[in-house]
Amino acid sequence: MKVWTKERALSLRTRRTVFLQADMKRKATASPRWRWKFGGFLLMGTLLTLFMLVHLQTLFGPDASDGANTVPVVTSFEGQQFSLNRTKSKLAFMFLTGHNMALDILWNQFFEEVEEHEYSVYIHARPGYSFSKGNTICRSFINRQLNNSILVEWGEATMIRAERLLLTEALQDPLNQRFFLLSDSCIPLYNFTHIYNYVMSSQKSFVDSFVDKNDDQYNILMEPVISEDKWRKGSQWVALTRKHAEVIAGDSTVFPSFVDHCKKINLSDNWKGDPMNNETIGRHNCIPDEHYIQTLLAIKGLEGEIERRTLTFSRWENSAKDQGQNGWHPVTFKFADATVQTIKEIQAITNVRYEIESRTEWCSAGGHRRHCFLFARKFTRAAAFRLIDQVDQYKSSDPDLAE
Repeated sequence: MKVWTKERALSLRTRRTVFLQADMKRKATASPRWRWKFGGFLLMGTLLTLFMLVHLQTLFGPDASDGANTVPVVTSFEGQQFSLNRTKSKLAFMFLTGHNMALDILWNQFFEEVEEHEYSVYIHARPGYSFSKGNTICRSFINRQLNNSILVEWGEATMIRAERLLLTEALQDPLNQRFFLLSDSCIPLYNFTHIYNYVMSSQKSFVDSFVDKNDDQYNILMEPVISEDKWRKGSQWVALTRKHAEVIAGDSTVFPSFVDHCKKINLSDNWKGDPMNNETIGRHNCIPDEHYIQTLLAIKGLEGEIERRTLTFSRWENSAKDQGQNGWHPVTFKFADATVQTIKEIQAITNVRYEIESRTEWCSAGGHRRHCFLFARKFTRAAAFRLIDQVDQYKSSDPDLAE
């Protein structure tokens, strides 16, 4: 039997202390190695996370160099992808002209108050004609002509072909969400902000469309592509949503039928002797741009998505003296007609009467009653200069719209 003396107890305590100290040294030696491994993994994870965030920002964020609207190049209208940025939708102004833009001085004032990223301009002029500082004072028109333009003759299918070329080009920019088809004699009745808010408040296109039972322009040879019950008529000056612009630009069935079977009749030189009784009576006479867009949208079942009126005012005088050799044309507003009072009268219109359908179209946008027109035609260059001279009155012709 062992005797536990004080000296023996101290010896055991000393050895236990030595073992504990040795164990602590081993742990102290191993602990930093484990911590370094953990820290390394944590650092690698942090760097990987930062890399992914930077990569995503590069893919989807706005370009810091120009502040906003980098978008992918698109080759088709359907399934286009937008870059994730905060740039608002744009308005596309599409002009049909023979060569120069006679009202460029007025349009220059209109566009100079607008940020360039808020709108786009496209011009269909005769082949080879280009816009530069030498032939236009409107900076927004410079180099905006189509490079694939064609020769256009009024009353021919070349007119609607040119319209489709404009739409095809404008659709290449995914930010364009509303598309105005305008002539070189059109003027804006309001400032850009008002026009923008007007059309963006509505999810519908503005397309003048009606059924004219007295119209004899339908050709039975258009069947079965175009049935007579879908035949529509109206102004070619339309304002389209992107959806409807894509339908028109992508059409490959209705357009060929118009090319083949919708043709105008050229009047002879002696037509003026009796313009209401000439050799065209009883013959088929078809003007493509008066029917194409309206009929196409009817065939596609999209009439419920349009306001059946145009946003562009024209004044028609149904007298023989105003009829040209190519048919009826709207009145031209000249220098004497270009007054603030004229503009106010057009702005005050709130409904359009369609006698042929016994229908009154009360103008609205976005579910609210509105004035009918945002643009007007046909104005001469002299008329534009007179309006510029009265620019202060012109801009304030509606007190609610004064800037």
